[in-house]
Amino acid sequence: MTVADWLKFTPGWLAFLVTMVTLIRKTWTVRQNLALGPEASSLRTQLIQFRALLEEVSTKYTDWFLHEDRREVARALRDSAERRDDETLQLAMTRVADAWDELFALAPAPRVRSPWVGGAEETRHRREDALGAASDLDQFHKMTEVARSAMVDVEIAIGRLNELERRTHGR
Repeated sequence: MTVADWLKFTPGWLAFLVTMVTLIRKTWTVRQNLALGPEASSLRTQLIQFRALLEEVSTKYTDWFLHEDRREVARALRDSAERRDDETLQLAMTRVADAWDELFALAPAPRVRSPWVGGAEETRHRREDALGAASDLDQFHKMTEVARSAMVDVEIAIGRLNELERRTHGR
């Protein structure tokens, strides 16, 4: 093969090489977009709000857990996890949702006190409240531990989301 032949075939091979690199890059980007899933910014907002809720867990009392919107947080996270194609992100989000359900299961039952109770009945209620408060303290310690482990999973999910965004968008 002579120099003239090399000069003739070089542009064709370069065009082929550029085309192949472009196709590989496009396929890789599409896979990253699928792994990232739709609405990545709303997922980030959801995870940040969830982290704030986890921080509140150890400082709130029972009635805080009865709010219906807070119960739906885990379901919304599971729905968002199902729309992602990245296994690490899915696993972290599912573990966070499971921890949230466990927090609700550990939440002590609300105590309703009647304002019309008095005398010996009131003394009995106060004694039951004191015993309940001691058992609530154990429940709150368990809840705090679950919340701490869930915070680690939230940080893993946010870190993975950042990594996927960097790969996809180059931020």
